Amino acid sequence: MVQDKAFAPNRSVQFCLGVDLGSRHLRIGLVDRTGEVLAFRRETYQVVPANPEQNRALVDQLLAAVRQMMDEHPGQVAAIGVGFPGLVHQITHRVIALPNVPSFANLDLYQEFERVFNLPIAFENSSNAAAFAEMTCGAAQGVSDWLYISIGTGVGSGLVLDGKLRRGKSGFAGEIGHININPDGIECACGSNGCLETIASVPNIVRRTRARLQRDSTSSLSRLGAERISYEDIINAAEQGDDLARMMLERTGHFIGMAVADMINALNLSMVAIGGHPKARPFLVPAITEEACRRAFPASFEDCQIVAARLGEEAGVVGAALLASKLV
Repeated sequence: MVQDKAFAPNRSVQFCLGVDLGSRHLRIGLVDRTGEVLAFRRETYQVVPANPEQNRALVDQLLAAVRQMMDEHPGQVAAIGVGFPGLVHQITHRVIALPNVPSFANLDLYQEFERVFNLPIAFENSSNAAAFAEMTCGAAQGVSDWLYISIGTGVGSGLVLDGKLRRGKSGFAGEIGHININPDGIECACGSNGCLETIASVPNIVRRTRARLQRDSTSSLSRLGAERISYEDIINAAEQGDDLARMMLERTGHFIGMAVADMINALNLSMVAIGGHPKARPFLVPAITEEACRRAFPASFEDCQIVAARLGEEAGVVGAALLASKLV
């Protein structure tokens, strides 16, 4: 985690705040215009999807976290950027769909942020924000046509063409997690069946591994109990050479590679950068590359390099702040 740094108390120097609302964690950081993080913190939160009153408490926690960091760095914040793991309408600034907190779609959070803080506000999809960070100060600097993929509670992406972040008509582009790779697969939160997210998101990697452990007791994960294992446990076991854990991550990579091949064929990309848990990337990237090589047009695949994203958990925070900095 990035620790607070001392910086010059020159009040004429201004920074931006970046906020990344994850599935269970709220991340917030003070970021300069080069993408350097000067202060960073992470808070946990709990959401009950059917309880709008409790989810209102999350809005209050979000506002309080921003206010606290602004109070800790008075006069230093020029704008605020917030990344949401869902659909953000770029014209109305409304959070249209947020699976983890559906009641957010009924709130005008953008107007509330403007009213409370009286600063320029940028709302963005969190994967788009992370992609903007990677193209500014990460793995994709100087790359014109590329795709960022984030593997987390969902599978999101940010698309960059001609050096610009592409959001589509309303801001909803880049939902690679909802490319269908198995028409007979399980139901997805989006209402379809067999989306990439139903296999390759973190909860579904864990679900698939738990099911496998019911038939295979040779893995070191068995000692933890199938119903108790976490994604972190799977990654740690893979690092220690556990065959089943490695296989589950590599199979996940192959499923992602199927979708990546489609994107390479459709867009003739020059790079695909894989985000998510940094320790999972060494297992996922080679498998994604292998499957994409097998399925994409050879000439298109040769044009494209598949790499691990460079930034860690602060990527969404950095990207949100940098997008906000464009408003001032």
